[in-house]
Amino acid sequence: MTHKDTYAVVDIETTGGNVASGDRMIQFGCVLIEDDQIVHRFSTDINPLTNIPKQIEHLTGLSNKSVALAPYLEDVAATIYNLLDGCIIIAHNIQFDYTFLSGELQRCGMPALKNKGIDTVELAQILLPTESSYRLNDLVNKFNIEHTNPHQADSDAAVTAELFLILKQKLKNLPLVTVEKMVEISEYLTMETSYFFKVCLAEMKKELDPLSDSLMIKNGIAIKVKPPVFEQDNYREEFHYPLSVKNKEQLFQTKLTTRMQQIKMMDAVYHYFTSNQTNHFAIEAATGVGKTLGYLLPLAYIASVDEPVIISTYTTLLQKQLLEKDIVQLNTILPFTVQAAILKSKSHYLHLTKFQTVLNDPIEQKVEAIYKMKLLTWLTETETGDLDELNLTNYTHLFWNKIRHRGWLIKPEEDLWHEEDFYLYAQQKVEHARIIITNHSFLCHDLNRKERELPKIGKLIVDEAQHLPDVAMEASSEVFGYYRMQQLVKLIGRTSDEKSFIGKLIILSQQLSKMESSYLENMEMNLFSLEDELSDFIHQLLVYCTTATSNKQRQQEQIDVQFNRETNWNLELKKISKKVLTLMSEISYLGFELVHQGLDERHQLTLKERYLLEDFFDVMTTFDEQKDLFHAVFQQNEVNEVTWFSYKEKSPKNSFMIKRSKVDSTRFLKEKLVETTSSILYTGATLEINGSFDYFQTQLGEEELKELIIESPYDYKNQARLWVPKELKPIKGLSKKDYVHMIVEQVENIIENSNENTMILFNSFEMLQEVYFALQQKPSASGRELLAQGFSGSRERMLKRFFRAKGGILLGADSFWEGVDLPGKSLSILVITRLPFESPDRPFVKAKHRYLEQKHLNPFTIDSLPKATLRLKQGLGRLIRSETDKGIMLVLDNRLIHTSYGKQIIRSLPSGLPIEEVATKMIGEKLQLFLRTEEK
Repeated sequence: MTHKDTYAVVDIETTGGNVASGDRMIQFGCVLIEDDQIVHRFSTDINPLTNIPKQIEHLTGLSNKSVALAPYLEDVAATIYNLLDGCIIIAHNIQFDYTFLSGELQRCGMPALKNKGIDTVELAQILLPTESSYRLNDLVNKFNIEHTNPHQADSDAAVTAELFLILKQKLKNLPLVTVEKMVEISEYLTMETSYFFKVCLAEMKKELDPLSDSLMIKNGIAIKVKPPVFEQDNYREEFHYPLSVKNKEQLFQTKLTTRMQQIKMMDAVYHYFTSNQTNHFAIEAATGVGKTLGYLLPLAYIASVDEPVIISTYTTLLQKQLLEKDIVQLNTILPFTVQAAILKSKSHYLHLTKFQTVLNDPIEQKVEAIYKMKLLTWLTETETGDLDELNLTNYTHLFWNKIRHRGWLIKPEEDLWHEEDFYLYAQQKVEHARIIITNHSFLCHDLNRKERELPKIGKLIVDEAQHLPDVAMEASSEVFGYYRMQQLVKLIGRTSDEKSFIGKLIILSQQLSKMESSYLENMEMNLFSLEDELSDFIHQLLVYCTTATSNKQRQQEQIDVQFNRETNWNLELKKISKKVLTLMSEISYLGFELVHQGLDERHQLTLKERYLLEDFFDVMTTFDEQKDLFHAVFQQNEVNEVTWFSYKEKSPKNSFMIKRSKVDSTRFLKEKLVETTSSILYTGATLEINGSFDYFQTQLGEEELKELIIESPYDYKNQARLWVPKELKPIKGLSKKDYVHMIVEQVENIIENSNENTMILFNSFEMLQEVYFALQQKPSASGRELLAQGFSGSRERMLKRFFRAKGGILLGADSFWEGVDLPGKSLSILVITRLPFESPDRPFVKAKHRYLEQKHLNPFTIDSLPKATLRLKQGLGRLIRSETDKGIMLVLDNRLIHTSYGKQIIRSLPSGLPIEEVATKMIGEKLQLFLRTEEK
C-alpha cells in the first residue's frame, strides 16, 4: 500500500453488453494517474469486424465508416495489456468495463486481467450522498469538468480521472474517525474499492488535520454541529408592509421584477389576513403570476412566533423548494429575516442512536455497506437529518426501517443522542419559526390525531389547494395485504427461531422477572392457528371474486372486485372472519402486554435489547392496524366507504389485497379543518372552471368562499398552439394494440420533424409502458434521451436529465401533469395521449359515482368532467413557463373538438389559445414553422 500506486482510469465503447454473444470493443481510452497527477493518456478506435448497431452509432458517434481504417483489437491487445500491467484499474461501473475488457484481451490471446479494480460509481454514492444521479455526465456537470465528447472512451476516461481525484480529496477531507469506520465496512464493496479507502487512511494518518469547528465526535461518530435555534424579534413594530407600488419597487430593487398580477395577489393576501373577514379565501393565480412570493411577501409582515402562519403544500419536494429556494429569495428582498421551518413526520428523520446500533451489526448485503458509508459521509454535512436529502428512488430496503425515526417508547431524555436528535431539533425550529411549512398528507393525518404535532392553526395557506380533497381521501385509505400479513407472522416468528422476535424475547424473558414466557407460547399457538384460518378465508374470498369477475376483467393482469357486505356476504365466510378476527385480537393483546412487561424493567436492558422491544412494538402496531382494517371491512358498514379486493392473475393468493377508502372527504375537511380554522387562504393555478369555484368549494365543504382570479401574464395567442390531428379514429373504438400504434405513430412524426424536447402525458402506467417499449424499438428514437416514469429513476432525476437533454422524450403520468417547471427549450412540445378522465372501471371511481347517483347527482357533470378539465389545464401549464416560451400541445383525442363536453373543456383553457385540427402530414412542417418563428 503506497502512494506510488499507478491508477489506470479506463473507459471502453462496445457494440453491446456481452462478449460471449459476439459483442466487440470499438474504442478504448485510458488515463494514468501517479501521485494524484495525470501523467499519460492513451486512446484508440478499434475496428470490430462486425456491424455497429444504429443506437450505438447515435450514442457514441462511432460508425462502421469511422472505424474502418482503425486497427483490429488483435493489433493493439498487447499494447493495452502492457499499459495496464501493474496498474490499479479505475472505471465508472467497473464490473462492466473490467469484465468486457478482460474477455476481449483473452480472445486475442492475452492472459485474463488480474489487476485490482476500483469503482467510481460506488465512491460517488458514498462520498456524494445527496446526489440524485450518479451517471458520469451528471457528476461531471456538477463539478464543471469539461466533457468535450460524452460516450467517447478517451473523453469519458479523462473526466472519470478528474472525478476520481475530486472524490479522493473529498474522502481525505473527512474526519479520521469517519474514514476509519469506512475502512472497516469497505471490504464488502466491489472488487478492490476497499483498497482505495485503506490507501487514503494511511495518507491521512501521515498528515493529521485538526477537526473542523463545524464538526463534533460522539460515540465514535462524527456529525455536523447544528446551529442554535434563536428566538426572533417581532419585526412588525419596526417594518410595515409596502402598500403602494412605489414602496414595493423600492423594496424589490433589482432582486425582483415588478409584476402587476403578483402585486395584486400580494395586496389581496395582506388585506385578507389583516382584516376580520370570516369567509375563507380562494385565489386562482395562473402560471406566471409568481404565486409563491405573491403570498410569502405579505406573510413576512403578518406572521409572528406567537402566531405563526402554516403553509401546506402538495408534496415534500415542494416543501423543500419553498424552504430552500422561495424563502431564501424572500430573505434577500426583505430588510429583516424570516425564519421558516419544515414539519414532517418522524419517519423522515434519521434516528442517531438506532444508526449507531445498526452501524455495528454484521453486513449481509453489499448495498448495506454502501448505505452505512453514505450515511457516515452525510452526517458530516447534514443539519436536518432529513432522509429525503439523500434523493433515493426508494426507501423500501429493510436497512431504512431500522434507522429511521419512530419516536420513543422510553423517555426521549434516556436516548444516547437526545441532545443531537434530528426530530427534536426540527420541532425546536418549528417552535421558533414564524412560517411553518408542511404538506397536505401530514396536515390531513394530523387533523385526525388525538395528539397533534402541528401547533393550533390560526392562519393557514393551502398551496396547490386543488389536491387537498384527494389527499384527504388518500389519508383515509387503508390496505390489508395477505402477503404482508404472512410476512408479519413470519417476523413475529417462533420460539424455536432465535432470530425471530418471539425467539429473541424468549431469551430476554429468562432475565426479566415480569416478562411472562407463557404469553410468548400462547402467542405462537395463536399465530399457527391464524395462518391456517386466514389462508382458508382468503381462498374462499378468491372463489367469491372469481364468480363476481367479468370476462373483460379476467383478461387484465390486475383484477379489482368491489365488495358489498350487505348483498354478497355468506354465512360461512362471516363465521371464518370472526375466527380470524378473534385470533388477531388475541395476538395483538399478548404482543403489547409483552412490550409493557419488558419496558417495566428497562433499566436492566442493554441498548440493543431496548431497541428489540421498540422494533417489536412497531411490528405489533402494524399488525394491529391490519387487524383494525379487517374488523372495519367485515364487521362494520359505512355509507361513505368503499371496499374492494385486488389481486394479480399470476399469483392470486399472495397478491391478494383488501382496499378500503372513503368515497368523499368533504365531511372530514368541513368538520376538522374548515369549521375549526379562522383564516384559510386556498391558492393554486387550477381552482376554477369557466370562472366558477363551485366544484372546488363543494369538494372542501366550504360554503361562501371569497374568490379572486388572477389571469396569466402570458400571451397564449402568440406563444402557444393546441392541435388535434385530423385523421384520429374515435378512441373508444380502438383496441389496445391500435391505440398504442396510433400514439407511437404521432410521436414518431414529431421526433422525425423536430429536435425539440417532447413530453408525453398518459392517464395509465400500463399504456405508458407499452408506448415506451414500442418507442425503444424505433430507429427515430435511438440516440435520443428516452425517459419513462417507472423506468428511468426518480421524478427529480428524470426531470434533471430531461432539462439537460437536446431532443429528449419524456413519458410521464400522474405527478408529471403538474408541478413541473421546464422553461424555454427544455420543453417545447407536449403530447396528451387522451383526455384525462379517470377510468370508470376503477372500483373507487365506480363507488364514488354510485354514491353521487344516490344523492340524485350526475357523476359525469359533477365529478368526471370538472376533474378532467382541471387536469388538462394543469397539463397545459407545463408548456408555457415564461414570457419568451413557445410551445405546442398535441391532443390525441378528437372528443375535445367533436363533443359538447369537449367544447366545455376548451372554454376553461386560457383565452386566446389557438385551437385547430391539423392533418398529421402537416404537423411536422407547422411545428417547425411555429417554433422557429421569432416572437413579434
